[in-house]
Amino acid sequence: MYIVRAIVGVLALVTALCAGLPVTAARADTAWHPGLLLSAEPLDREWGGLDDVQRIGYVTTGPGGKLVAAEAVVRIPDGAAPEGGWRVLAWDHGTSGVGQQCGLTGSPQLERETGPVVRRLNDAGYAVVAPDYIGLSPGSPGPHPYLQTSTAATATIDAVRATRDAFAGLSTAWGAVGFSQGGHAALGTGRYAPEYAPELDFRGTVALSPVSNMETVFLRSRPDQPEMPGFPGRAVAMVLSGMTGGAVNVNIDDYLTPAGRNLVGELNTACNSGTAEMLGHAEIGHLVARPLDDSEFGPAMRRYMSVPVSGYQDPILVVHGTYDTVVPLPFTLALTGQFVKNGTQHDLSIIQAGHDDLPEHGGLDRAVAFFGQVLPPR
Repeated sequence: MYIVRAIVGVLALVTALCAGLPVTAARADTAWHPGLLLSAEPLDREWGGLDDVQRIGYVTTGPGGKLVAAEAVVRIPDGAAPEGGWRVLAWDHGTSGVGQQCGLTGSPQLERETGPVVRRLNDAGYAVVAPDYIGLSPGSPGPHPYLQTSTAATATIDAVRATRDAFAGLSTAWGAVGFSQGGHAALGTGRYAPEYAPELDFRGTVALSPVSNMETVFLRSRPDQPEMPGFPGRAVAMVLSGMTGGAVNVNIDDYLTPAGRNLVGELNTACNSGTAEMLGHAEIGHLVARPLDDSEFGPAMRRYMSVPVSGYQDPILVVHGTYDTVVPLPFTLALTGQFVKNGTQHDLSIIQAGHDDLPEHGGLDRAVAFFGQVLPPR
């Protein structure tokens, strides 16, 4: 009887794989390792204007090298997989907040913004996996290490690994594309993918309005900081929130006033526009108790969030908008200058767009054209 049950179970598994259906991994029976599939299930509703969207849980390398759970959403194009399988694009989304309710299945605003992107990439012939990073969903422990380069990269790479285990008909060839915070994540992914997951065939990176070099502004924060309307450095509070769980070996509270500690804690309670409103009222001079650019904190923040400027093995496209006031163009010009200095091959495309409208005003079109060259759909 036990043999019969085992045979039936194996046949069911094979049938599911052949049909491209999700397979749930037994969480308790398997030692955790990066990329381990923990669960896969269809969402029980339309998501971002799309049907047939799946959610997966998986294991990734978190802060300090600790293995943690993360989640992602997956959508595969309709129809039979082409010969060799659907090629995969990982979409790294932009800033939505730092709370566990701020992810792709918790934030209605992020869902509305991401659905059309997934559809566009599906229509171009790619299977899409969109990771939620760490700590942005109930199945992943917080706090979210906002803008931590290493964990954004591992969450993206391991999402691709787990997606390939969950669904049949996917190629090993893949690329990464992201926007804003996601552009930062995509660049980290492009740098580390070949060595972190050599069994996969990484082909290239597109970074749309990527956050880069912002640490140079954040580290100027000090108790007597003058207030400047629209100053992008206010986002330092989100980074400080992320660093509290980022295994940075610095006591973040030592650098915060009571008001600063309160704000860092309150950021976990809001997403999207709520987070923006909190930051809009923040006064850096009232948040920090000590200058951040000291011999202990400065190097820690740079290790935490700096974009790698060398060591890439695959093509890079950076797209930025002329009118971007959220991540001003000079930050990306500084990044590409660092690329040049370090011999990192890349292309830069500057288009007539702001920040939030960059993807639909030419950014995604350039991404699809780029991948049509380095990762052509079959």
